[in-house]
Amino acid sequence: MVMLHEAPAIEVGLSMEDFIAQFHEAPFELINDRRRLLMPTLPRHTLAVDFVYKLLNTLKERAGIIAFSETPFVLVDKRNWVKGSRVPDILVYERARFDAYCVEHPDWLDKPFILVPDLCIEVVSKNDQYSDVNEKVEAYLADGVLLVWVFDPQTRTVTVRIAGSTQATILYEDDTLDGGSVVRGFSVRIGEVFAGKV
Repeated sequence: MVMLHEAPAIEVGLSMEDFIAQFHEAPFELINDRRRLLMPTLPRHTLAVDFVYKLLNTLKERAGIIAFSETPFVLVDKRNWVKGSRVPDILVYERARFDAYCVEHPDWLDKPFILVPDLCIEVVSKNDQYSDVNEKVEAYLADGVLLVWVFDPQTRTVTVRIAGSTQATILYEDDTLDGGSVVRGFSVRIGEVFAGKV
């Protein structure tokens, strides 16, 4: 009888300490076991991100949210083992969820969030591959993100994805984007986001 030996399981990911050190050296995302370096952004991208971020911040008290820009969140198997990481252009949490997280993680200021956002926002850059953007959107939804907005300055459109649905809604310049139940009171005409005002 021939005995077959199973290969030892390889643990994918890295420790939180290694993740923080390596991220500091060269920011990256870990999506589907693949490391993806983050590229520098251009002014068109930055202006769109800033516009939406400021809108969200004007609503934070009324909508009960908190927003962060280009801050990583990670997925962990164990408390200290990072198996995936994402860096949305903007991530939004329901304030009550976030406050509870801060109580549970008193050191939250010194590490990436170990909390899946309610809303993730991406702004497509000229150097982005659409297949990479789509893969990231699918990863967000698989992580448990409720709502994803993808702003594309080249086509001046926004693609909306909602958890539990495989359908994408595309909004054009004269359409209005609203935050639904995730960001109550948020509303903006798409063309305003891409106006390029400083």
